[in-house]
Amino acid sequence: MPVEVGARNASAVLAAAGSGHVPVAAGAARSIEGRGARSGTTNHGADGLGGVRVPVDQVRPPRADPEGLLDAVSGGRPLAVAACAPLTNVARYVSRADTDRVVLVGGERVVEDDPEFNVDQDPDAAALVLGSGVPSTVFPVDLFASFAVPEATVARLRVAPSPVARLAGELLAVRRGRVLGDAGALVFLAHPELFQVSRSHMALVDRRLVPARIDAIGFPVDLVVRADGPAVVAAFVDAVTVPVAPFQQATADLRARVEVTDVAAALEHLDDER
Repeated sequence: MPVEVGARNASAVLAAAGSGHVPVAAGAARSIEGRGARSGTTNHGADGLGGVRVPVDQVRPPRADPEGLLDAVSGGRPLAVAACAPLTNVARYVSRADTDRVVLVGGERVVEDDPEFNVDQDPDAAALVLGSGVPSTVFPVDLFASFAVPEATVARLRVAPSPVARLAGELLAVRRGRVLGDAGALVFLAHPELFQVSRSHMALVDRRLVPARIDAIGFPVDLVVRADGPAVVAAFVDAVTVPVAPFQQATADLRARVEVTDVAAALEHLDDER
């Protein structure tokens, strides 16, 4: 989809989730070699949201300076970049001193008929990022089928009290196979214990990022090779249904009220109430 549509969608989803204060920046409109937005049918529909209607009338316009966004987000602290799209923008800024690691959603462990989109759209950018020396984790699209959300869970999300959960349910309902997709990489950053990672070498071959046959010709990466699918889904559902701030406040209140020896039992009780 065109970059302006993607930026508008990001802003709209954040606003609908009650996080309209989170800044969004519009990145590059074309790949390094000049490719624009892809045409034709995609998994995300013509509007990028599968036809799910999200109000856009009070959405803040995206920033025009992606690097300024990074400055604002980092505040000088190390950045972990979750790259859930072609790597054109990441390639521009991966050399920043505050870039600590990149989690790249893309690549294929098993080659299929159609190339994986993120790398195929800008293989030059992928080469720049993987060759930058910044530690990189490859989260291949082969994993997506491992964390499909059960239909009953999607139905519960669509009628949940939380607007975040309801929006997640609506988006999953129109997603092919109800897979978490790119969101799985965000769960990986929050819960790495749910995934198995192997040190590997990946190579760019015919616009694809695939396991290298010879280590000497590939990029050294951490490759996510396996996931506890049900646990990944549960972590995602928990993230969109349980308000983080109230839980943290309740935890603090409990710690202030009980003796140290009782904290573990009290927190266990609070977990049950969640």
